Amino acid sequence: MIDPAKPDYGCTPASALRPRAWYAPSADENRPGGPAVTILSAYYNTGPVFHETARCVFAQSLQNWEWLIVNDASTDPEALATLDEYRRCDPRVRVIDLAVNSGPSAARNAGYAAARAPLVYQLDSDDLIEPTAIEKCAWFLSRRPDLSFCTGYEVGFGAQEYLWTHGFHSRDLFLRECPVGAHAVMVRREAHARAGGYDESNRAGMEDWEFWLRCAHHGMWGETIPEYLAWYRRRACHAGRWSNWDNGEKQQAFHQALRDRFRGVFAGRIPQPQARPPLPYDDIPRDLPLCNPLAKSRPRLLMIVPWFAMGGADKFNLRLVEQLCARGWEVSLASTLSNDQSWLPEFARLTPDIFVLADFLSLADRPLFLRYLIESRRPDVVLMSHSEMGYLTLPYLRAHSPGTAFADYNHMEEAYWKQGGYPRYSAASSAMLDLSIASSHHLKSWMVERGADAARVEVCTTNEDPEQWKPDPQRRRRVRDELTIPDGRAVLLYAGRLCDQKQPRVLCETLAGLRRRGCEFTAVIAGDGPDRGIIEEAVSREGLEDSVVLLGAVSNARVRELACAADIFFLPSLWEGISLAIYEAMSAGLAIIGANVGGQRELVTPECGTLIERGTPASEAAAYVEALAPLTADPSLARRMGEAGRRRIIDHFQLSHMGDRMDTLLRRAAQAAARGEGRPPMPVSDAHEIAVRGIEYLRLHDLADYLWRERESLRLLVAGHGAGSGGTPSSLIEARPCPAAAELAAIEQSRFFGWVRAAKATPVYRAIARLRWGSGWSAAAEASEPAERRLTRLKASRSYRVIQAIKATGIYRAYAIRKYGSLPPGAGLNGTAGANGQHGSHLNGVSSEPSHAGKP
Repeated sequence: MIDPAKPDYGCTPASALRPRAWYAPSADENRPGGPAVTILSAYYNTGPVFHETARCVFAQSLQNWEWLIVNDASTDPEALATLDEYRRCDPRVRVIDLAVNSGPSAARNAGYAAARAPLVYQLDSDDLIEPTAIEKCAWFLSRRPDLSFCTGYEVGFGAQEYLWTHGFHSRDLFLRECPVGAHAVMVRREAHARAGGYDESNRAGMEDWEFWLRCAHHGMWGETIPEYLAWYRRRACHAGRWSNWDNGEKQQAFHQALRDRFRGVFAGRIPQPQARPPLPYDDIPRDLPLCNPLAKSRPRLLMIVPWFAMGGADKFNLRLVEQLCARGWEVSLASTLSNDQSWLPEFARLTPDIFVLADFLSLADRPLFLRYLIESRRPDVVLMSHSEMGYLTLPYLRAHSPGTAFADYNHMEEAYWKQGGYPRYSAASSAMLDLSIASSHHLKSWMVERGADAARVEVCTTNEDPEQWKPDPQRRRRVRDELTIPDGRAVLLYAGRLCDQKQPRVLCETLAGLRRRGCEFTAVIAGDGPDRGIIEEAVSREGLEDSVVLLGAVSNARVRELACAADIFFLPSLWEGISLAIYEAMSAGLAIIGANVGGQRELVTPECGTLIERGTPASEAAAYVEALAPLTADPSLARRMGEAGRRRIIDHFQLSHMGDRMDTLLRRAAQAAARGEGRPPMPVSDAHEIAVRGIEYLRLHDLADYLWRERESLRLLVAGHGAGSGGTPSSLIEARPCPAAAELAAIEQSRFFGWVRAAKATPVYRAIARLRWGSGWSAAAEASEPAERRLTRLKASRSYRVIQAIKATGIYRAYAIRKYGSLPPGAGLNGTAGANGQHGSHLNGVSSEPSHAGKP
């Protein structure tokens, strides 16, 4: 899987650098007959690179396929020898030999005529696809009857390297060029027939463009899965083989011919499929749309997680997958939310079987897909980690998988969220769980007090790798020099998100108290968040500029460097399980000053540091001052505590210890389930209804979030209309939620719009505008002008189009990734998610590479 932030174009799906693909078809004789998907490859003198394409096909997570290779009368001896290797290698592979060379259109049409499956995945004979590409496309189309075809984002590699985020969602672009080729796309067989197939008279290229427009002419269209699923092999030159693709006169003539043939389509009538909106109490389908039983020879785990984001719990998930894979497990991962997935490439380095359900499934279809994964992969254990959907669908999944063990892992109770958070869900689901794993004995006790079965709750701490986090004298000197910290001065490291949970106000009051005591220290604060302003204001107010280094968000590698330069780790949390940051700091040899919350007392002993009891912010700050002052005065004391902490990590809390413990617990749960000792499932009908109600709860939760955002947008709009009597805005009574008004407000408050207004205020621009449009060019719009009309007028302006064009360049994409870590949601002019259509958050920073029509 490509990492959009740091793309490695050499690590293709066929590369040996990828994790082992463990997929193979089951020998189960009871599976339904007929393939779920036909893979279709037109082959003409392809040669040895075809082996890479074949490796991708055989490594697909969907193994219930047939592969039709249509040999278009190849003449090259090496290419024919390559093809011969696949004629009898697998009963699912069929080679169809055409008597005469007829071109790619005829070859594809011949493949469609021979296809047995209702879904056809077109894969050119030299291109590559990700291991889960066909399975995701098949599920996407099976649950979207309004679509006739689909594709994903793609990676250009070879002579040109780029990331391509256009697709069928880029509807208007098809009127100018062909942003989707026929080389990696899934099409319904009936859609191909209805459109009349590919135009066999066209052997000069761009036959795919003509086919898509002909489908549009017949009222059919597709959609794009927002994941990089295909790898398109680029060559230095393609015009020699495909004359229609010369970027010159012939291409222009071909374009004009399309305009003449499909006048209605070019008049703006490209179909726009609409997914059915979620309805109250949407039913979960009873039957699986696909059958895909896989062979199994190793222990297998399915993990259900909320997302693949950057955080402590997510880092544990990543390390757990790494530890289990090293011990022979095969791991599948399914994330149930559409939030940040920035760590997805990190997980993909360990396992190929990863699914972001929100990318290709509606809310009501996700439980069905989880059930499908269990039936397809046959995991020994299903492990839930902080997934609300996992708990809400647990009875449903158990009812359909009685021989599978179900377990969960919990990090900490959260009194401020749903009366305890995920551990509360776990305790309430005790009758459905074969095993619950807690990160501390404290958390186990908390869960048992709330109804969890003590005999089925085990403890496994998260731990740390002392080889990654360790003292380094040379790095210590280098980092201290970078930060201009003198030798002998005590350094306090605070690493965490700047939010209420980490108590930044207590941090500031503690630092101010140390300064008032006359203590010499430098506090290095690594992190960012909504409360950063509190720290900045306190530093200025207390005169701490020479004692505080506020770095903002930094990488985990940089935090390791900072730990080498520090003496003390300070984290005055409001709540924790056992902070992963404290594990890291102890492994790095730092003295610990933190909060006595959660299970932290189980890790931090008096020899390693001091934990302060919860109290008022003022009393806590005073206690932290008392604990920190001796360490800043005597660095040797901090050093002795740090050495004791590192020994404790090495002796009791190494990452390998966690791996061994989790391996033992999961195998034990799997063996008990296999012996029939698992929790009894409830009737399928009851479990189905519980899952429907769970999905309804999640739908209402999402709706409430949406309405809250709308309310806040409306509040901001109303606040700008002045106030009536009593300080209440007089327009509040008349105000109504208006998406156009919210979008307009966001645009007019954006930085880009401010620049445009500033530019239009300059004398040079005003003089040119008067000459061109007359003296009234700058007349303000009437205050009564409806928001929809003003928004339409603004979007029609040249300034808006120019800014949108700028934000669609690769340069802006690189800038946005560097500034935000990934493209900001809906990074258009207005900065609002979805402003550019259904895939608004994915349409920015697109490559400006050439059209994908034809094949070089």
